[in-house]
Amino acid sequence: MLNFTSPRAAIMFGFAAFGAAVGAWAGAIPAVTAASHIDNYALGVGLTASSLATMAAMSAAGMIGRHASNRAMLLAGLPLLALVTMALLLSASPVPFFLGLIVFGAVFGVLDIFINAEASAIEHDVGRPIFTAFHGSVSVAIAAFAIISSYVTTLFGPWATGLIVLASLGLAWAMVYAFVPARRRDVATGGSFAHLPSKLPLIVMGLAVGISIAAETTAIFWSAKLLDEQAPSLAVIAGLGACFYGICNAIMRFSGDFLRAKFGDIPLMLASLATAIVGFAALGLSTSFAVSTVAFAAVGLGLAVTCPCLYNMAASQVPANRAGGLSFISILAGPPRILAPWIFGWAAASHSTSFAFGLCGIMLVVCFVLIMSLRQMHLKPAIFAP
Repeated sequence: MLNFTSPRAAIMFGFAAFGAAVGAWAGAIPAVTAASHIDNYALGVGLTASSLATMAAMSAAGMIGRHASNRAMLLAGLPLLALVTMALLLSASPVPFFLGLIVFGAVFGVLDIFINAEASAIEHDVGRPIFTAFHGSVSVAIAAFAIISSYVTTLFGPWATGLIVLASLGLAWAMVYAFVPARRRDVATGGSFAHLPSKLPLIVMGLAVGISIAAETTAIFWSAKLLDEQAPSLAVIAGLGACFYGICNAIMRFSGDFLRAKFGDIPLMLASLATAIVGFAALGLSTSFAVSTVAFAAVGLGLAVTCPCLYNMAASQVPANRAGGLSFISILAGPPRILAPWIFGWAAASHSTSFAFGLCGIMLVVCFVLIMSLRQMHLKPAIFAP
């Protein structure tokens, strides 16, 4: 039973608010890009710039953490995320749109490091695997807010969606303020790689994380665009793809710790990625709104546990410096995350959005091979191994 006055509950709400902002933006993309006069190629460029800002901010987070606790950074970052999300939703021309996307990416990156660092500390305190459940709350929020956003934005305008996001992030801020301790964390040394062991497994994990996250963000941010193109008359529910993605993502993540204990991280990731590859193949080949919606559900199911499992494995390779391991793979994940939105935008503009989604399936085949290669490496077992 979750104690709603515990640090665990507060961070669960924090992750959910994180997902609320992402889901709200994803569901409102068709309306905001239309208001800002942004085409598919420009959207791809903007998302690429946003990804670059995210990676730069994640790299800087280790240095920031030497001077501030996880709690302090969350209390500073959550209100900032609320403001920048509202500004992005209200953008009505290319300049504020691109500036909003870049700042959104930077704030997202800093919060990502510190909220995961606090989640890792809480898992250590509890003494059992709960990490994928935190990420499950993100998925639930993305699912709910993607469909709420597309509906509310279409009927009332993006300002109404922004107010809902403000309320969600405000609740999360209050929970963090009341229940999360200002602990000293090893994130202060997160930027130092000098004492890491053999880096080959971490390099493989970092590249796999980058590909997986690139596929995740593509599915979330372009789903409404694809469904809107396939059925313009159903624009009011164009967020349904991200909604189904998020629901299946959440179901898998809330089951993830049990499945990790039963099957192990690598077999679970391989089976999951195979499901995601089939889903992206269906998106690439289908022109049906209904089929694409189901395909997004398959993608959400397939991508759910890959990143949490890889984060857990990376942290386990450097138990004396978990933040260092996470920081290391986050930086290596940068190139796929940065290049994928630009490539997707180019493919969507040059061919079609469906074609671009098909390319994501090929990208995940590379991720599948990378994770298979981890079988041959001598990895330290996770703390919560079965």
